[in-house]
Parts: sequence; structure tokens; C-alpha cells
Amino acid sequence: MDATEKSPLLKSQSRSLNSSHVTKVYFRRWYILFVFTVLALLQSMTWNTWGPIADTARAVYGWTQSDVALLSNWGPITYVVSAFFFSWLMESKGLRISVLASGGCLLLGTVLRCLPIPPSHVIWVMHAGQLFIGLSGPIMMSAPTVLSAAWFSPNQRTFSTAVGAMAGIIGVALSFLIGPLIVTDIKSQNSSIIISATTVAPTANDLVNSFLLDGVKKDHRLEISYLMYLECLVTALFFLAAVIYFPNKPPTPPSTSASMDREDFLTGFKALCTKWQFMAPALAYGIFTGIYGGWTTELTSILDSIGIGQSAAGWMGFFANVAGVIGGLLFSQMVDMMGGKKTKLVILTLTIMSVAVWLWVVLICSGYISHYIAHVWISIIATGFFVASLIPLFYEICAEGAYPIGESSTAGFITWLNNAACLVFLLVASVKSFGYAWMNWAMLGSVFLVIPLLLLYKERYNRLDVDIGANSNQRSDEDA
Repeated sequence: MDATEKSPLLKSQSRSLNSSHVTKVYFRRWYILFVFTVLALLQSMTWNTWGPIADTARAVYGWTQSDVALLSNWGPITYVVSAFFFSWLMESKGLRISVLASGGCLLLGTVLRCLPIPPSHVIWVMHAGQLFIGLSGPIMMSAPTVLSAAWFSPNQRTFSTAVGAMAGIIGVALSFLIGPLIVTDIKSQNSSIIISATTVAPTANDLVNSFLLDGVKKDHRLEISYLMYLECLVTALFFLAAVIYFPNKPPTPPSTSASMDREDFLTGFKALCTKWQFMAPALAYGIFTGIYGGWTTELTSILDSIGIGQSAAGWMGFFANVAGVIGGLLFSQMVDMMGGKKTKLVILTLTIMSVAVWLWVVLICSGYISHYIAHVWISIIATGFFVASLIPLFYEICAEGAYPIGESSTAGFITWLNNAACLVFLLVASVKSFGYAWMNWAMLGSVFLVIPLLLLYKERYNRLDVDIGANSNQRSDEDA
């Protein structure tokens, strides 16, 4: 018998279902979801600032592949170190304090990146900025299930979780769009200047070209500054919106389970570590999404290795993430319409399709299939669609199976696994001699691993059962 079934708290909640539990949903929940979603979007967009403009940043600042990889790696590094503290903070202090603390770290990180520092030392403020942006990640990544449980009714929980969870995907998508639009590709625009200034003997013309190259670098550094200012300004606006109004929870809970007590943080955390029925989907989620997150930050370099430039890679990354958002919202809504109890079947189906898509990517990037540009476009977009579609479904299936352990604990745990996997991936990626081919194979293997883990998982819907079994006298209203 699974540990959740033996939980005294769950047993007492089951016995209390005969009593009346008044529930109510508030229209203002959409404002709460919107503000949180934009902040989470900005967190992921600023975290992935450097991947989409890696070629230009390396050229104008003299950075190496390892420098760019470390800038992205601050996200998983800080997450692995701080995730459990922020999970405790969210469970003990509530959503408002947690979101404001996270938004404050995000704003500080974006402000630091705007400081006027000489180009030779700019790497240090960028690292400091990325560190604080990384510290804002634990709340932004793990709060969607907490927010949906606190503010949304059972028939909207999976969808609202998907909106919050997809914010990270939207942010990465926008980073692939906005980054290359503001910071142009120095290779494609200025290759003749770079070549003539570095590959022929010094002449009077070389002095002119060297001067032009310095001017080109200055222009591109200015473009990067514009990107930093834009991200900082938008972050400040939405942080202010959260300061003005972002309560912990509504006056009346939206569901019976929302009014129930959760296990205390330490008890819940210990239970999660020993509960296979939680660990199976948690490991599946953490490993494959973590590696996918690292793979996404290296997409420009991966595609550059098969002759596709920064601009085209940026557009592919953008549309892949857009496809993922569409898929995540579509399939989460489908699960809600099916009563919330077919999640495992949907996840397995999407995973099998993902394996086929990633095999195609590996064959293209390894040269076994001629990489016509249309094939690359389709394959990259398909990876985003199938992988990102799985994210909110894993959030909910883990929260359901672990209940009455708090959603902050379950989401914090699985996102910690996600960032640990991403950290390992990016550490290996920082070793230049390894190249890029292994990244696609690692992604294929991580998706394939999901299948046996899910087959060993026996799905349970403890939280949903509490809501379904609630007294029929409870009412559900929505205010205007």
C-alpha cells in the first residue's frame, strides 16, 4: 500500500467530507494568474538572454563558449542550492511574500545587468545579474500548482497550472525572438570586415577595417544594452503590479481540498523521498525537462554545427516554444474535460511521440538524414510541441499523487530535479572538446527513460477524490 493511503491527515480529511464546505471562485483569480505568469515569463526570458545571442556576445566581448554556458548555468546552480528554502518560504509564508521575494531578486538581477561597466569587466556584472535572476527561479517554477490550488476550482486546476507552467516556455520563446531582433548577428552582417581585419597582412586598409571592427563591436554592445534596459523596465512594471495587489489566497476557498490542511513541510519532504509512486513521475519529469532546458540554451550552437545561423536558430527556438505553449494548454484543457483522471494515458501517448521526434532530430544532426532546412524546422518545432506539452501534466499528476503533502513541496521537489539535471547538462556542455553531437543523444535517451518510469507508476488522484467526494450541499459561485 502506498504511503499516501496511510496518511492520518488524508484519512481525517476523508472522514470530514460529510461536513459542509462552502466554496467560491473569484474573477480576480485571472489577475493573479496574469501577474504571476508575466513575472515567471520574464524570469525565464532573462535567464535565457545569452543563448540566442551567443555568437554576437562572444564576438563583441571576447567571451568563450564556457563563459556563455556559465551565464545560463547560474539558473540551475542557484536553484539546486536554494530550492528547498523557497519551498519552505512558500509553504510557511504564503504566495504573496514568496512572489515578492522572487520578483525582487529578478528585478535586482536585471538592474545589475544595466550598470555601465567597461566591456573588459562587463562579464562580472552579467554573472551577478544572472545569479539573482537564478534565485528568482524556484518560486516562479514551483508556484503554478500552489496558485491553481489556492485560487481555481477543480475543473480549472490543470489548465491554470498549465498557464503558469507554460510561462517559462513562453519566456524562452520570447528570448529567441526578442534577443536576435534587438541584437543582430555579427557574423552575417560583418563577416567581410572581420575576415579582412584578421587574415591578411597589415596595411593602411587593415587599419581602416580594424577601426570599423571596433565600431561594429560598439554598435553590437549598444544593442545588448538596449536588450538589458528593456527587460529591466518590463520587470519593474510587473513587480510593482504584484506589490500593489497579490494576496496569498481568496477569502473563501475555491474547492474543498483548498480548505484542507497540508502536511507540514519537513514531514512532507521526508515522505516524498520515500514514496516511489511520487518519485517515478518526479524523476521522469526532472530528468527529461532538465536536459531539454539545457539543450534549448545551446540550440544556437547545436544548429550552428550543421550550418544554420543564429537568426534562423532563434526563429526555430521561438516557434518551438510557441508550439509547446499551444500543446500544453490544449492537452491540459483536454485532461480537465476528461475529469482530470486520464493524465497518465495522455503523458504516455505524448512521450511515445516525443521519442519518435527526437530520433528524427538525432538522425538529422548526425548526418544520417540529409538536413534540408524544412526538415530541421519541422523537427525542432515538433520537439517543442511534444516536450513542453508534458510539463503541466507532470505538475498535476505529482501534486495529485502526493496529496495531502503541500503543492509547494511537490512542485519544489520536481523542479529541483529538473534544475539538477539541467546543471549537469550545462556543466558537460561547458567542456568545449565534447562538441555538440552528444546533446541530441542525451535528449533522446532522457525522453525514452520516461516510458519505463511511467509504466511502473500507479496513478492516484488523492486531491481530486477529496473534491469529488465533498458534500453535495457545497456551493460554487463566481463574483463579477
